[in-house]
Amino acid sequence: MQGPRCCLLLFLCLLPLPLHATSPDDSQKPLPLPFSTSDPTAHLLRGRPSAPVRPYSLSLSPEDYRYAPKPRHLRPGRLRRLLGPAFDPFWMSSEEPLGRNLSAKEDLETMSRELVEGGGRYRRKLWREVEGMELPPELPADMARPLRRWLVERALCRLTSTWVDLGPVFWPRWVRHTACRTGPPACSWPLGMACHPAQLAHLKLLAWHCWAARPPGPLHCAWRKIPYPVVVACKCSCR
Repeated sequence: MQGPRCCLLLFLCLLPLPLHATSPDDSQKPLPLPFSTSDPTAHLLRGRPSAPVRPYSLSLSPEDYRYAPKPRHLRPGRLRRLLGPAFDPFWMSSEEPLGRNLSAKEDLETMSRELVEGGGRYRRKLWREVEGMELPPELPADMARPLRRWLVERALCRLTSTWVDLGPVFWPRWVRHTACRTGPPACSWPLGMACHPAQLAHLKLLAWHCWAARPPGPLHCAWRKIPYPVVVACKCSCR
């Protein structure tokens, strides 16, 4: 048996009856380093990428981008019009966000439509599984609901975030990277399960893209919209 149901059953069998739930802390493992490629954004410009794009996998190394936009290409008003309604101030910023190092302490699940929907989906799933469990017959009736609530809260996987500078070839260049919160208490008992990304959402960003129609012909550059995946929900699982 895998997933949150396994986690919840293990809680019930091996833990003493708790008086109240504990809250996870804000510790976080560093995000995996992005890979490098000679053309980091070209595959994102296709109508249907050949493979799903992993979140935060684009290279952030300036050496991987041979051409950068000039100041005349970086007029905020024009770029805002190009991006249109895809601009979301929760996820992106053209300037370095104030207090960006404190973002891990925010209650993220209530601050964005994508996070509200993603977190709500897995909370409802956990409640369905918990309500379908058989509790010990000796458990007092007035303790059943608090126990179920504690099990759900313990198995929930919350998010943390940090602002990342993508560099001058992206606009907005500052994007919020979300990740599954780690650290004690674990989401399973006995230990062995952990929080992993379960749902992605795709933002829209502008990327500075350059190409030559017929090499060695003249170089053409323009801002193009690209999808940018971010984590919007996590779940407790073995992998």
